[in-house]
Amino acid sequence: MRIFTILFATVAMFGHKDAYIIKTDDNTSISGASVDQIVAVHKRLPAQSIWVRRGGREYVIVDDKTHRQVLALFEPQMALEPEQEAVGREEAQLDREADRLEDKDEALTAAEKRRLSELRARLKEVSRRERDLDEKEEALEREAERQFWPLIDSAIRSGMAKPLTR
Repeated sequence: MRIFTILFATVAMFGHKDAYIIKTDDNTSISGASVDQIVAVHKRLPAQSIWVRRGGREYVIVDDKTHRQVLALFEPQMALEPEQEAVGREEAQLDREADRLEDKDEALTAAEKRRLSELRARLKEVSRRERDLDEKEEALEREAERQFWPLIDSAIRSGMAKPLTR
């Protein structure tokens, strides 16, 4: 099974902002929670669960059907991870090579200057691809969350979402 680990941690400025942690055996998705909340809540969650802060109250959902529905909502976003990782690796490799050339103490040869110019051009292209992927990811996240919160509200109303006790 392919392991996806995505962390979308947006630090909450206010304690009552809606937030969630979606936890599976090999994936944790987070939005709107502070680092302290992530650490405190994550340890207490079962492997397959959803924690939400909605309207200032905290809930945990362990229902398998709801968990599968939520994961399906975020799957298109998670499917971008391999491409994002590949772009990150490519950028890191190009950066290392460009830095090596830029850090040479002696003057660069004509061939090294051409190579450095090529590397800088490729880095611009990789940065553009990275921005495009980030924009796509953000759009997919917005769409997933547009469907996520009504599902969560329904779970809260039905009592499927259990209030979290400290």
